[in-house]
Amino acid sequence: KAEAEAKAEAEAKAEAEAKAKAEEEARIKAEEEAKAKAEEEARIKAEAEAKAKAEEEAKAKAEEEARIKAEEEARIKAKEEAKAQAEAEAKAKDEAEAKAKAEEEAR
Repeated sequence: KAEAEAKAEAEAKAEAEAKAKAEEEARIKAEEEAKAKAEEEARIKAEAEAKAKAEEEAKAKAEEEARIKAEEEARIKAKEEAKAQAEAEAKAKDEAEAKAKAEEEAR
C-alpha cells in the first residue's frame, strides 16, 4: 500500500512539474509573441512617420521652388516691361524732337 501511495505521489508530482513547465513555456512564448508584435507595430509606425515627414519636406521644397520660380518670372517680366516703357518714352521723345525740328525748319 505504501508503495502504491508513493507511486501515485510521484506521478502527481511529475504531472504538476510537467504542467508548471508547460505553463512557463506558454508564458514565455506569449511574451515573445507580444514583444514581436509590439516591435512590428513600432516599425510600421516609424515607417509611416518617416514617410509623412518625407512627404511634408518634399511638399515644402516644391512650394519653395515654385515661389522662387514665380519671383524670378515676375522679376523678368518687370524688367521687360520697364525696358519696353523706356523704349516707348525714348521713341516719343525722339518723335517730339523731330516734330519740333521740322516745325522750326518750316518757319
